[in-house]
Amino acid sequence: MADLQPFDDDLAPERVALAQALRDLFRGLEISERRYAVRRSYDSSTVSRFLNGKRLASWTFVLNLLHDVAEKRGTVPTAETTEMLRALHMAAAKAGKSPVHKVQLLEQKLARADEEARRTAQRERWLEDTLQDREHRIRDLQMRQRELETALAEGASYGGYGDGTDEELARLRAEVAALQEELERTREHHRAAEERCERLERELAEAEGRGRLPDTAGAPDVARTDERAPASGEPAGVDLRNAHFNGDVYFNSDTWAVDEDFVDAVTVRVGRGGRFGGNGLLLDAGTVVTTAGAVLHPDPAVGSLTVTTAGGHRVAAVVAECLPAWESADRYQWGFPNLALLKLADPVDGPFHVPDPGVKVAPGSRLLVSGYGLGGARRWERHSCVLQLQGRTGDWLRVEGELVDGLTGAPAFHSASGALAGLVSARLMEGQGGLLTPVAALRGLTSLRGLLAPRPG
Repeated sequence: MADLQPFDDDLAPERVALAQALRDLFRGLEISERRYAVRRSYDSSTVSRFLNGKRLASWTFVLNLLHDVAEKRGTVPTAETTEMLRALHMAAAKAGKSPVHKVQLLEQKLARADEEARRTAQRERWLEDTLQDREHRIRDLQMRQRELETALAEGASYGGYGDGTDEELARLRAEVAALQEELERTREHHRAAEERCERLERELAEAEGRGRLPDTAGAPDVARTDERAPASGEPAGVDLRNAHFNGDVYFNSDTWAVDEDFVDAVTVRVGRGGRFGGNGLLLDAGTVVTTAGAVLHPDPAVGSLTVTTAGGHRVAAVVAECLPAWESADRYQWGFPNLALLKLADPVDGPFHVPDPGVKVAPGSRLLVSGYGLGGARRWERHSCVLQLQGRTGDWLRVEGELVDGLTGAPAFHSASGALAGLVSARLMEGQGGLLTPVAALRGLTSLRGLLAPRPG
């Protein structure tokens, strides 16, 4: 490492952060750059440029280095370290302005989608095998039951096979029903992951062929002009990057840059006594914000409050703060802003999202929601939808889109900037749409004032 030079002054801070992390890793190998280059069939000058930040390292290089250092130490890479490096690499790629950086960003997204597709495929196979085993055991018990009934009808003694058979059958049938539901959800998740891979492959091919990032994954720091035919009453060439209303700047764009996997990961399920209540946003290892109507109930016999993360970790929670106060709120008519802050009994793993209450989103913007709602088979299942912001109704944000029952409390992220726009508060019964509590309302939660991101400028 002695031949590495200080970072250039004009390097983007995101590039410096990644390169420094790679240097810290590389020191664990205790060999020279030239020796490592020979080991991995790299050019030694390429390794040097990666570690100096003069060239953005490929994600493959980052993973290889991580696994090589873990092998040296006799360990395996932790999920936390891998995710930390992934975040640094994505930030460095987004900060880059060249088509190569944008291609690398797509490559990493594709790698992550492929990893998710393989993981869900493995889970799908395990569920199928387990379900087959449980169904086979049910058939065996049913045969034993019939043998017992025949023997008893003939007045013969029997070896006691029937003891507890009914209870065992009931338990197995309940387990089969639960496995079938999870298998259906996993298959849908697998299909979605495969579709995401196919979409990213197309975008990557387009980016490599044209030397630019396609609009559907465009970086939010590049202004663009809408090239579609203008809608009725809309002037041609409207700049959708931002809009000014009453002196405020609002984010608005036709591009898609929000990370769908991240949205899934920071959205949690909340409920009482095993009953699903709604969704929420994971702010940090011990804090969730949701809508008050999703978690509060006047009957204490309903059961204790729990939060379940996207990874399946279930933890007890308590309501730390409620707006409006629970004592002053009608159970069925929650007043503005319809918020509840939850504190978890035990810390959970991230990722987390600390919102900026100064963010404003212009009418016409697209918002991504991904939480749990009531599906077509009347079961609670993962449901994602894209909403369009129509305007305001009082203090609420009014949206249109495929909202379903149960999405209350789910965070809605701006498709172009990735910023939190608000939380789903209500679904309108007369049509496809609903109301959001805007992110600015989070300022009213006194327990969050030390956590919320400061407003830019």
